[in-house]
Amino acid sequence: MKVEDLKNYGRSYAETMPHLPKQVDKLIKKASFRVVRKHLGMIGSLRLLMRTGWEKKQFEKVDLGSVRQRGLSSAPFIQFMLQNTAMYSALKRMVGSEKARTIFYEIMDNASGPMNEAILPSGNEMEEEGNPFQAFRDYVIAFFEAEKADGLHDYEIAEDSDKALAINVTYCAFCEIPRLCGILEACDPTCYGDEVFFPGYLEPLGIRFVRTQTLGRGGDLCDFRFEKIQG
Repeated sequence: MKVEDLKNYGRSYAETMPHLPKQVDKLIKKASFRVVRKHLGMIGSLRLLMRTGWEKKQFEKVDLGSVRQRGLSSAPFIQFMLQNTAMYSALKRMVGSEKARTIFYEIMDNASGPMNEAILPSGNEMEEEGNPFQAFRDYVIAFFEAEKADGLHDYEIAEDSDKALAINVTYCAFCEIPRLCGILEACDPTCYGDEVFFPGYLEPLGIRFVRTQTLGRGGDLCDFRFEKIQG
């Protein structure tokens, strides 16, 4: 199998995230509801649902022209982002910033794995390429090219060697949409989701995931770095 034949090669999150397999989408929603119900109880969960609906209606009035000008035209993806941002905003109003972050982190503990596993090729498929680091490198660059074309990310390659691939993301729609809605911190759980998933996914392939800052956490950029583990 060639790298180009791997699942979702050259496709952006705008194409894949809104169209997860139904069983995966159902699993994520059930797990998320369990987390919310654990922290808020049934009545609190219903209140959150109603508040989220109200917040989303307000966010749908936000001018996202700057996002669309970059090429983001996927209505399902934009609605997905507005829904997540609205839920975070509603939760923050109910329980405060720290508790909202804690709950969303716990949701990502449950959701990040199934979501990314449904989108990305398996580690075994990467290993079949013979050189997992090279296969992953080629896959990631094709991914970011698709992300740029679809208006989700802008980036520059800081290092591309046989030891590491370093990509600096200078624009991120996952960050920009919440920022335009006035609640940048709603992006933070997305950053956290990377940290939940990628170490366990990459280390069996002999790759280390490193990142020191993100746009969603107030950084100047997201400094993704994938290092080949020597020996």
